Amino acid sequence: MKSIVCALLAFAALAWADERADRAAIQGVVEALANDQAGGSPKAAAGLFTDDADNQLSRLSDMDRRLLWPGGEPFSEVTAPRLAVQTIRFITADVALVDAAIAQYGSTIVVRRVPVLLVMRKEAKGWRIASLRLMADLTKML
Repeated sequence: MKSIVCALLAFAALAWADERADRAAIQGVVEALANDQAGGSPKAAAGLFTDDADNQLSRLSDMDRRLLWPGGEPFSEVTAPRLAVQTIRFITADVALVDAAIAQYGSTIVVRRVPVLLVMRKEAKGWRIASLRLMADLTKML
């Protein structure tokens, strides 16, 4: 009986370690997407998506542009918009839902957030974005 309990505990520890590594990998993909968006390189971001991805990357770029002044710079009192992970939930071992937000902080606006939902899928190349959705109507913002 003790050997079964020990085996189950060892298996749980291995599963936890894999989940921690998966969370770090997912966080890395979202950070790479945020960095590519900040640099204005949608072609570089394309490598972060699955081949059959359903995404709103153009809406994400449009949102970034709407949050900036026409010259492409934010107000001096406001930070540049930034995509950040809020929660990661695993649906299966190779599918995860990521709640994220484009956030902008400043002394004049305090905080502005646009929710983003990402569905991530684990492939042979690692974690990739299978779906990206902005959860706000851009026409009613700003």
